[in-house]
Amino acid sequence: MQRVLQALYQGDYDTAFEVMVRALTFAQGNEAAEAALLLAEAYTLYGEGGVEGVYRALEHGASAVPTLQEDPLFRALLAEARALEGAPEDQIRPLLEPSEDARVRFHQAQTLLYLGVPEESITLLSQDLELPPFLAWRAQNLLGKAHERMGQPAQAAEAYRRAAELSVGMERYWNLLDAGAMFVEAGQGQEALEVLEEAVSYLSEAEGLDPSLEDPEDAATRYYLTARAQLLLGNPGLALEAIQRARLLEEAGAERAHGTPLVQGQALMQLGQYAEAMQAFHEAVERSEGTDRTYALHELGVAALDAGDLEQAESALRQVIRDPDYDYPGEALGDLAEVLYRQSRYSEAEEAARGALEEGALAAGHIILGHLAYDLLNFQEALKHYREAVAEAPEGSRDWITAQEMIVDTLAQMGYENPAEMLSRSHEVLPYLTEADEWHQTLTAYAERARGMLGGRTLN
Repeated sequence: MQRVLQALYQGDYDTAFEVMVRALTFAQGNEAAEAALLLAEAYTLYGEGGVEGVYRALEHGASAVPTLQEDPLFRALLAEARALEGAPEDQIRPLLEPSEDARVRFHQAQTLLYLGVPEESITLLSQDLELPPFLAWRAQNLLGKAHERMGQPAQAAEAYRRAAELSVGMERYWNLLDAGAMFVEAGQGQEALEVLEEAVSYLSEAEGLDPSLEDPEDAATRYYLTARAQLLLGNPGLALEAIQRARLLEEAGAERAHGTPLVQGQALMQLGQYAEAMQAFHEAVERSEGTDRTYALHELGVAALDAGDLEQAESALRQVIRDPDYDYPGEALGDLAEVLYRQSRYSEAEEAARGALEEGALAAGHIILGHLAYDLLNFQEALKHYREAVAEAPEGSRDWITAQEMIVDTLAQMGYENPAEMLSRSHEVLPYLTEADEWHQTLTAYAERARGMLGGRTLN
């Protein structure tokens, strides 16, 4: 059966099935049972489309050797087929008996993933499994899927990368794309770029492959992931170049995904091109539905807020907070609070800000409450809110920068009550501001005066 195993590994399924069917036709006894199990395994590679083939192969094997039905691999393959058909878990669990056999454990792990218990799949796959090559890379791919289901993108990315190392042909390319997607989700932009570039290089260099074999859908996905990775690395110009190439592929016939204009809008936002970003987000809204549409509306609302189009910002954000399934209601309420504050609708702004706090968006809520206190000259309360915002927001984020700026400004309004803190916070936030930013000039002036009040001393 070595020829079959090699054919399955190389993706030559026609040859593999031809050899297996011929072997099963002429084999008897244990040879027939072994051939039947391998044929059933091969059919499992087709998912739901292979279920009938799995049953036929197992039936043939059991006819040749009736005791085969007690074999752990037979039972694992039967469980996998039944799980694919949607059989209840309590009917499948009895078939999943403890086993040290690597092939059995692989198929049990696949069954458990079908049953929706990826943590159990991870347990089975995390041990070293001596598998034939056609299953070895699939075990790592399966581990990646399980980690992905568990919301563990970094671990999923590493598993997909190992799957790529163990696979050949287009399977390696697709595993590298999966790794790139998970590295992006994990916020690891550089690692994502590395595996995506490796995928392109592999198509160019591997024997029997060619860049022309890259499906337009896959190419569009690769450029989309490249754009997201470049955004993570703070390269909006490069991100825009990549996403524009994805758009060209869509115009040439690739599926129009909502993520393409969404990422384009995000790149334009980082470049300060708010009007163009709004157009892109409008298109993303039109292309999407459900919570994807809500996410695009949130991006549109923030873009409109930054562009000063408060009416459109409010309209978009109110649609966002009406979606009970949206994962970021607090952030949306915080953004709405800022819109209402800018419109001088202070009581509504306070209500939205407190709603943001209740939903866990602490930085955004505290900033607006700080602004409201500041406007009433209640500087101590304002300071309390701004300091809370700095403590909650990630360093370098929009909320963190705003809160730092307002702490320094508030202390200045209080007569430079704490010049050491003013100087320290100014030094922390200035690297995140361009010299053209008005706040850069303001904070520099505050810092100089604070330094003078400290006798010209600098802080370590």
